[in-house]
Amino acid sequence: MSRALPRLMYDPSLNKQPTRIQIVLEYLKDQIISGKLKPGARLPTEAEIGEKLGISRTPVREALKIFEAMGVLAVRRGSGMFVNPDIEPSLAQLLLFKLYLQETTPQKMMEVRRLIARGCAELAAERRTDDDLAAMSKAIEKMKSFAGLDNPPWDDVLEADLEFHRAIHRATGNELTETIANYILDMVAPWIKFSLKRLTPQAALDSHMLEFRMIQNGNAVGARETSVLNPSDFSVMDWRDSLIEMEEEEWKQASDGKA
Repeated sequence: MSRALPRLMYDPSLNKQPTRIQIVLEYLKDQIISGKLKPGARLPTEAEIGEKLGISRTPVREALKIFEAMGVLAVRRGSGMFVNPDIEPSLAQLLLFKLYLQETTPQKMMEVRRLIARGCAELAAERRTDDDLAAMSKAIEKMKSFAGLDNPPWDDVLEADLEFHRAIHRATGNELTETIANYILDMVAPWIKFSLKRLTPQAALDSHMLEFRMIQNGNAVGARETSVLNPSDFSVMDWRDSLIEMEEEEWKQASDGKA
């Protein structure tokens, strides 16, 4: 039976317009990545950038401050603003990506997490070692100890859940994939904790055990057949469903780690 898609708090069809600061950030990022603004190059003045983009100097100034704080730009007293001579275009892209992560929504983040989880599950099924399986099994055993409790220690529940996913990321045998996947996982951890409280540890345990069996059996094809059959998607979609009903204030508390 097909699963009904949940209603999103963020609806891409609304075509929400970017803020003026975001417009400036995107413009400068594109200039750096394209090579039009090379490391060490002097930026146009605030007025020139504002005239180019058709906006006032205030959002330009704020955007420049953001990139300066991130290390993309550097101020030289009496000379103006320059692209950091040590910056690489790829690093500028990564820094802007980090900025977007800080301002994103649970749904957008979970969509990214879903894509990464599916890829990691496939690679883990192909490459897992006995040590990898032992690490996953250890995390599952921790989850089992919490499954029957009425009020489990939620920080410990969350850590057991994260340990399971980190073990899968490690089992990919690709340190770049592992690093990116763990970075995203850490970003969504507060939301995972919030949804675990709604779904109970048993729900997470069931999906983890199914995913573990697929990886243990080397079933890489089955791990990516469809989003509803992929066990890594079960947990991510469950998290997403639980977040759909969150009020704005609840989401803010979760993202701040207060929930």
